[in-house]
Amino acid sequence: MPPFDANTLMLVIAVFNGFMAFVWLAMGRLFRIAPQASLLLLAANLVSIPGLYCPSCSKLWPQALGPWMNELPLVISMALLALGVRKLMRLRFHFSTLGLLTAGAVLGSLLLSSLGQADAGLLVLSLCMSLLALTAFRDVLAGRVAEQPLLVTLLLCMPYALWALMMLGQALALSWLPQWREWFLREDLPSVPLAWTDLFIELCIGISLVGMVVARLIGRVKHMTLRDGLTDTLNRRALSAELRRLQAQVERGQSHCLVMIDVDHFKRINDQHGHACGDAALRHLVQVLRANMRALDQLGRMGGEEFCLLLPHTALADAQMVAERMAQALRSEPLLWQGQALTMTASFGVMPCLQDDPQGDKTLAMADDLLYRAKAQGRDRVCADAPELRAATL
Repeated sequence: MPPFDANTLMLVIAVFNGFMAFVWLAMGRLFRIAPQASLLLLAANLVSIPGLYCPSCSKLWPQALGPWMNELPLVISMALLALGVRKLMRLRFHFSTLGLLTAGAVLGSLLLSSLGQADAGLLVLSLCMSLLALTAFRDVLAGRVAEQPLLVTLLLCMPYALWALMMLGQALALSWLPQWREWFLREDLPSVPLAWTDLFIELCIGISLVGMVVARLIGRVKHMTLRDGLTDTLNRRALSAELRRLQAQVERGQSHCLVMIDVDHFKRINDQHGHACGDAALRHLVQVLRANMRALDQLGRMGGEEFCLLLPHTALADAQMVAERMAQALRSEPLLWQGQALTMTASFGVMPCLQDDPQGDKTLAMADDLLYRAKAQGRDRVCADAPELRAATL
């Protein structure tokens, strides 16, 4: 037997799929990384093994149903793969569409095969797999994150495009171009070129999917190192880095502002209603603030109940208006806690980013002083930078 005949290559693919099934089992169950997507991809790899491990076993079935039985595991595997990719890309999950497409193709192919039209049955399954591959291609493209280079996305999409073209070519060979049949099938078994192509595509898909999961894990770790665990705002280190970036732009003539925010009587909330209510109050504050922010604004937690809002490309008068709007929104949207409506207020200190302050320490200190002026003047108010206040501080 030649060292690289179709059966040997299909056996290699089956072993690779078995290894990938173990990888997805470890990721989903042991490390809890994308557990639902991992379960679907695990099933996709396991289901494909019978059709790959023993393609000649189709001869054990009636002649009309042999090719259909050989392709059936591969069609179901492709459907599970498409579902797994959709789940991994965090897209809206619709099982019914892909399920109905696969079930319709399988039943239609079975009917044609049982009527003695084996090639027509394989044609239906080939077209189904081509559509499923195109669905996965579209989902990888649609699930692209903003910071991912387009070239990387196209490389991740490539295996699904190749698979769709391969299955479309097989469908054409079974219908309109019989001279191509031997390139795809020989005696109803995969040809050597098809097996090599299939092996290449399987390797690319396995590596790309694992790469996407690892990238997702890295993104999660990065997110955790830059965000506050309770409020999902920037933590102090990330906020300081953003402030330094804005201060560098101030040296080049751009105008930015900074707002310090502190919840009024926060200790009273904790003492009267418990720390769980205090945590809910902080999350409620963040929700209200974000509803009145632009996409480019950055909100961070300095510690305790104190927050800092960075307003890029904003004049002082506009920043003061933003703070006033936030204060009013917080007054009018009470926190609902255990059937009670708890009115919350906050004090605001608004300060333009200063020149000759590369780290932002002076700007932060003066905004903090304005915040405490607002507290001293009765809380629930906005205190913005003004020449007389600047002179009194100096």
